Amino acid sequence: MTVRLILALLLAAGSAAAQQRDGSGRLVLDDIAAVVGSEIILSSEIKMLTITTAQQRGVDVNDTTAMRLLSLEVMEKEISENVLLHHARAAKIEVTNDEVNRLVESHLGELRSRYSSDAAFQRDLAAVGQTMVGLKEMYRQQATEELLRQKYLQEHSHELPQVKITEDEARELFEQQPMGNSPEQVKFQYLIVPPEPGEAEVLRAKARIDSLYRVFLERQVDFAWLAEHNSDGPSASSGGDLGFFSRGEMVEEFEGAAFSMKVGDVRMVQTKFGWHLIRVEARRQKEVKARHILAAAVIGEDDWQRAYNLTESLRERILAGESFYQLAMEYSDQKEGMSQSPSFSVVANIEPAEFRDALWGELTPVPDSGGHRISPVIEMKPHGWLMVCELERKEEAPLAFEDIKHQVIERLEYPKRIRAYVDQLRKKTYIDVRFEGWSPLDGSS
Repeated sequence: MTVRLILALLLAAGSAAAQQRDGSGRLVLDDIAAVVGSEIILSSEIKMLTITTAQQRGVDVNDTTAMRLLSLEVMEKEISENVLLHHARAAKIEVTNDEVNRLVESHLGELRSRYSSDAAFQRDLAAVGQTMVGLKEMYRQQATEELLRQKYLQEHSHELPQVKITEDEARELFEQQPMGNSPEQVKFQYLIVPPEPGEAEVLRAKARIDSLYRVFLERQVDFAWLAEHNSDGPSASSGGDLGFFSRGEMVEEFEGAAFSMKVGDVRMVQTKFGWHLIRVEARRQKEVKARHILAAAVIGEDDWQRAYNLTESLRERILAGESFYQLAMEYSDQKEGMSQSPSFSVVANIEPAEFRDALWGELTPVPDSGGHRISPVIEMKPHGWLMVCELERKEEAPLAFEDIKHQVIERLEYPKRIRAYVDQLRKKTYIDVRFEGWSPLDGSS
């Protein structure tokens, strides 16, 4: 079906629906297919919707038998929707102009997306004698009714009966509708070897903190002032104040010292960042409040080169047969989440990007490892040198029924609950069906 034909049919159906009342508001009784409570369904609506559905399904509109069956299916669907609409109006469900406008724009956007340009869209509007204003008005009625039904179901969701979806029903939907592919997945481990400052730089930082410690003790200088004027850390501007923190928020050496100190204690501590002078100011339950002064141990190019050489040597050891996991636990700076038996991760979702890029890049097989592969050594500033080990990979592939059976069942369950609920509503709704079935539009049989 061409886009123009779709648009023409939609407009025809909308025009028919709009003529349920005349200018004075009196109901037009000609060509009524059904009365559902206070709602009227016109035969012209059913005919246009039947044609649209036939075109979508590839049914020959000249096949009278097929069109009659299809028209009865359309009729049943329209009755169900109007049953909900009748009860929504009776329950005085309300929708706002903003809600309607958003849905109208959504529908228009979907329709426009079928066109290569706005000019082509406007040409088809003109070809069926319509304007954008008229099209929006048609969609407003449809959107209003759609929202009324949605809101009614939301407010009565507790009344929806429970239903059972059989595995055969789920499998039928799975086989009829493409469910997509399972994404590429991988089990992997990683290690990051950080650059460490040279011995001379560490001694320089220690000497500086030692000097500041003596100044604090001998001159009774305010610790916050001393931090503000001497710390290399980002908290210097606030006098080294770190606020309250609990275990797991600071590096291990800093945390171990802070939680072992009493309020008022001051201590020198070395971490990967350099040397610190810590002062504990308060404690509460499982938290400590502290200030610190940092003398950073600056990392230079030689330190980065040393870390690279170490990481390359680890790579050679892994290729020679040593355990990636054991070396990672010994040398890696980041061990959080490290597992000897990791679960599968979707490659496209892996963060940070360096991990993902490494797994998509060239990988070297590890001999006698059962299919493990490792990446080259990759720079990952400011953290260090990265290496990843792929343990197992699943390539992108069509989803198997067993993989998504529960999702398919859930997909079927809600519509089936709605159908069961509408069946209950139909029993207490006035319905007068006058539609006699499909007949060709030209009146011939």
